[in-house]
Amino acid sequence: MEKSINFKNDLLDVLKAVLFSTLISLGLVLIFAIIIKFASLPNNVILPVNIAIKILSVLAGTLIGFKNLSNGLLKGAITGLIYMLFTFFIFAALSAFKDVKFSWIDLITLPVAGAIAGILTVNVKGHRKNRA
Repeated sequence: MEKSINFKNDLLDVLKAVLFSTLISLGLVLIFAIIIKFASLPNNVILPVNIAIKILSVLAGTLIGFKNLSNGLLKGAITGLIYMLFTFFIFAALSAFKDVKFSWIDLITLPVAGAIAGILTVNVKGHRKNRA
């Protein structure tokens, strides 16, 4: 019984983190698109900034979404992977599935960034909880 409750809480944490990460990412991508339009940045800036936006979104999503302070590494890695797949399908659907390119960089960086973010989230929130 205890394991099923923990599994449900962990699953809920991951889903909330993916949702928050996606919303944050959409907002930051919109802001970046506006900046590109008016600042006329070179094309070689777009990829690194998009990767940074995704990593920051996963970090912020785990900080907001994780309530159960256990299994940070695993939940973070799963969050990064699901976030990558979810945003891939969203942005592919927005472009009507034309010019859809799978990014191996995202497949590598986002689960790793999610794992690191999960570890940081669990330890930072756990440290704050112990201090209070």
